[in-house]
Amino acid sequence: MEETKPARTAAVLAHVPPRYKELVERWGPAVGVEEARSRWGKLVAAAEGGTITLITMDTTQSLGYPTWAAIAPLDKVADPGRCPVWPLTSARPKLADVIADATHFPDGQPQILTRHRSPVVAVVAALTLVDLPPDGERIEVDAFLRQGGTITLAFDAGQDGATDEEGDLLQEPIPARYLATAKEPDGREVGQGEGGSVAEALLRLWRPPAHLYSTEPPFPDGWGNRPDTDLWSPDPR
Repeated sequence: MEETKPARTAAVLAHVPPRYKELVERWGPAVGVEEARSRWGKLVAAAEGGTITLITMDTTQSLGYPTWAAIAPLDKVADPGRCPVWPLTSARPKLADVIADATHFPDGQPQILTRHRSPVVAVVAALTLVDLPPDGERIEVDAFLRQGGTITLAFDAGQDGATDEEGDLLQEPIPARYLATAKEPDGREVGQGEGGSVAEALLRLWRPPAHLYSTEPPFPDGWGNRPDTDLWSPDPR
């Protein structure tokens, strides 16, 4: 009997690091660096059309784990104008270097790829694509600011975890994070985002879906939420 697609998908996911399973389920298995080079033109064209291709690079000997990146559309980069630039023809033979620059912890940056000096796609660390809001709910930072909105950035240092005398975990550590808050010109808060860097926080800046809004008074905050509701939980109605 021919193997079914769900079975093949399950077999692929069994070998995928947990942090990347969401991406593989959506965009398909990662390709290696050499395969990405051999299919370079098609993968770039796919990214221009909105399709992400995951790339895995074997860095197990040097880092202890493989490195995952992605060829992605420009709208998956929060501030492409401030990122390093590679011509497409130069990036292909040096793809390993491009990936290393995009994923290097903690100061990796998206690498913008250009054709005739015009930005077309980007190589990004795959982790920056995890947990992104739906495209219809993302706040496009540049357009929002041009329309008179404001975005405030803040840093939360997080909190160390705690254990008892026997070493049992009492409190999970809370990682440090950057927070982005978007407000309309009238001061009404309309979006929030967070991430491990400023770029990630801006990339995750989103408007809550309509079901998170309330049409009943009182409206204690700028999002129209009653005091007894959780902003990020579905409306029980």
